[in-house]
Amino acid sequence: MGRGRRLRRRYRDDSTLAALMEIPRWFFLSIMTFGAIFAVVAVVLIDAAIGRPNLVLSVFGPLLLIAFFAGLFWLASRERLLRRRRLQQASSVYRLLTLMPDDMADMATELFRLEGYVVTENKRPDEPDGGVDFEIAKAGKTWLVQVKHWRQEVGVDKTRELWGLVADEGAAGGVLLGTSGFTAPAREFAEGKDLRLIDGPEFLSLRSQLATIRPTDIGDFDPLVSVGFARYLTTIQPPACPTCGKPMILVTRLENTAIGYQLWGCKSYPNCKGTRRFAFPYAPNEDADSGTKTGALDA
Repeated sequence: MGRGRRLRRRYRDDSTLAALMEIPRWFFLSIMTFGAIFAVVAVVLIDAAIGRPNLVLSVFGPLLLIAFFAGLFWLASRERLLRRRRLQQASSVYRLLTLMPDDMADMATELFRLEGYVVTENKRPDEPDGGVDFEIAKAGKTWLVQVKHWRQEVGVDKTRELWGLVADEGAAGGVLLGTSGFTAPAREFAEGKDLRLIDGPEFLSLRSQLATIRPTDIGDFDPLVSVGFARYLTTIQPPACPTCGKPMILVTRLENTAIGYQLWGCKSYPNCKGTRRFAFPYAPNEDADSGTKTGALDA
């Protein structure tokens, strides 16, 4: 394995902006500096050719070119900055479990980018992911990555599935990220193979080792903590799943780095996909019999 001769072609999307996300910041700034110097030299040569200076061209030409490159740089950096902020916000495994699956996958891509990997995301809207969320590459080798943001342990069937894709595509190895951990058979299957299993605590440990994220910043601006919401939620009795009757967990969709919306999701996801509407802001009620707080929700 490792030659990658049959690796399937994957895309984040087909836009120029998506490609610019993979360009190192120093390289982008170098291009912008070179472009500004080139514009100044071009204006000087044009003025010399026509025999008189053109103040409008001399002043606004370089400025417009710099503004163009700066705009591209801002747009390309914005998505990564948002993902890095989300990665910084995740202060515990519980915070990870309350996120939506695609938010978790986005955070994982940023983690590997910050570790020095080139990431190719598999987000073509017209194709299924084929069991791979994204690829990571370094030193001429490519690993296939699958994120299982479940509320239960990932079984051996998923490790076998990813390893089969690695063998079929000739990749160097695979990485399976399971937020809630892995079963013993899954870990046994991965032993002796270039198949890395990363659970929630290890994901947070890898995040804490990044030089670009200071330990004092971890958990800052967490929308679930800054308003005391998570602490308050621990006093709330979760509702029962309308499908299977098991306890539910609060799931959060982030918009940028703020709470977009929330819902109750079954703890047995993905085996059970039962949900309940979560009324936010939360309106606690007192249970007259038990004195236990229950959430204002709709079935």
